[in-house]
Amino acid sequence: MRDGRQLGAFLTARRKVTSRDQAGLQPGGRRNASGLSRVEVAHLAGISHDYYVRIEQGRVPHPSHRVLEALAQVLRLDSEATRYLHRLANPCTGEPPAADPPEARATRLVDKLHWPAIALNRRMDVLARNHMATVLHGGLRHGDNLMRMLFLNPVAHEGILEWDQEAALHVAHLRATTGVSGHSFAAELVEELSSESRRFHELWRRYDVGLIKPGPLRLRYRGLGDLTLERETLLVADADMFIFTLEPEIGTPTEKALSLMASGWI
Repeated sequence: MRDGRQLGAFLTARRKVTSRDQAGLQPGGRRNASGLSRVEVAHLAGISHDYYVRIEQGRVPHPSHRVLEALAQVLRLDSEATRYLHRLANPCTGEPPAADPPEARATRLVDKLHWPAIALNRRMDVLARNHMATVLHGGLRHGDNLMRMLFLNPVAHEGILEWDQEAALHVAHLRATTGVSGHSFAAELVEELSSESRRFHELWRRYDVGLIKPGPLRLRYRGLGDLTLERETLLVADADMFIFTLEPEIGTPTEKALSLMASGWI
């Protein structure tokens, strides 16, 4: 997809999920449709209707900074989504690095952490995992892809409570980390998941953008019941990777269960 068409597709998707109330408009008697109309977006952004239509149609691939900021405000984009909007309009030249970050560095980083930790590249391929992550996610190996596991492995549906919420978070994270170059760097992965998983296809078309933020992750582990872990996302910018860590609250049944698993008792 050309850059202008990517930009248009993103704006169209976000326009359709932005309500009149969110945009500060009074309920009106216009057509029965969800989201904002092109006329409303153009009016609120201070640009002509014709110009906005041409942006959505991909005929204005590089709108000005002022126009992009106005559109971001109208569509109530957060900081991550706004940066993504600017990258669509002004993509960096060249392709992302073809090679993954050195696995040795990833291994050193995660091995310093006591609780489960997994290092991944922007495509969510596993670069390294520490001992506790291996214990907790025994089926996740070096080189595996976290998105494939989440959407194509039936065990993930059973083992992750609030699976649909987690799925949406991970798709938004994948779009944020692959950025504009997602159509080249992660094209095969996106195509595969879109064809194999209807839910992934639906979520990817929503154009949600955002890194996974700190918060609880609830897992169901056979023989142990439900485990509650606090997830953190650590970005390693210069190495082009990030690390997911999972830590239980001290003194809880989850902490005791993980300690038993690590010792080999379970």
